[in-house]
Amino acid sequence: MKAIGTGRQADVYEKDGQAFKVYKEWVSIEEIQYEADISQKVAEVCSIAPKFFGLVEQDGKQVLKLEYIQGGLLSSVMSKNIFRLKKNVQQMGRLHRKIHENTITGLKTVTEKFEERLLQFKDIDPDSLNKLMAFLNNSDKKALCHGDLHPENIIVDDTNKMRVIDWVDAYCGDPLSDVARTYYLLKHGTPPGERSNFEQLAQKQAGEFIGRVYLKSYFDGKPIPVRELNMWGLIIRICRSFDGIKEEQEPLKQSIDMGIQKLLRE
Repeated sequence: MKAIGTGRQADVYEKDGQAFKVYKEWVSIEEIQYEADISQKVAEVCSIAPKFFGLVEQDGKQVLKLEYIQGGLLSSVMSKNIFRLKKNVQQMGRLHRKIHENTITGLKTVTEKFEERLLQFKDIDPDSLNKLMAFLNNSDKKALCHGDLHPENIIVDDTNKMRVIDWVDAYCGDPLSDVARTYYLLKHGTPPGERSNFEQLAQKQAGEFIGRVYLKSYFDGKPIPVRELNMWGLIIRICRSFDGIKEEQEPLKQSIDMGIQKLLRE
């Protein structure tokens, strides 16, 4: 088998058109089974996701077998050809909309996805929290949501076709919640590694552009439901604040405070 990737929880190998995700011994069987269940359920309804070939035990280790998708990460494609940047982001927006055309059950609901962290968040008054929870609980949509869609989770093949990997955060619910997270990641997400002031400024300007193009493509000429999207954006930011990303903490605090004031108090 050919090694193609390594991570905190598993190493990934490729053989005969399949990807073998070999989990490290300390990862609990419950976590592994949860990811396998998601992979199977998503593959059954969404052709954009890798096909599921099962969870097996080999040499005493748990191995998740999935379709191996050849190609390069969209993030790499975007950085190598800036002249196609807009078209690539537009294609990503259409791809995300296509994912949301699928309905699914058996995954976490949107309430289960976000409720815990909202209730743990301290910098919000009880009345505003009640309004936010009412908004969250009012959603009865069952769209398939990726939960973490960004250019590092999209593979582009030689024909420029896009496929999506890493579905472990998938859930079912309002697609606007998923759009809000992707929009945040494209516009404000912090890439790993140290960056100069110039690189930070360039990243901010690029994020603004990419975010606008993505939203316009996703909604495809239809009116953008600004208030609903902003409400989901506030929920996403509150949850993001728990991730402990140092560079984002102060901007997150400011945008959360502003969102609470404008969306929940006025």
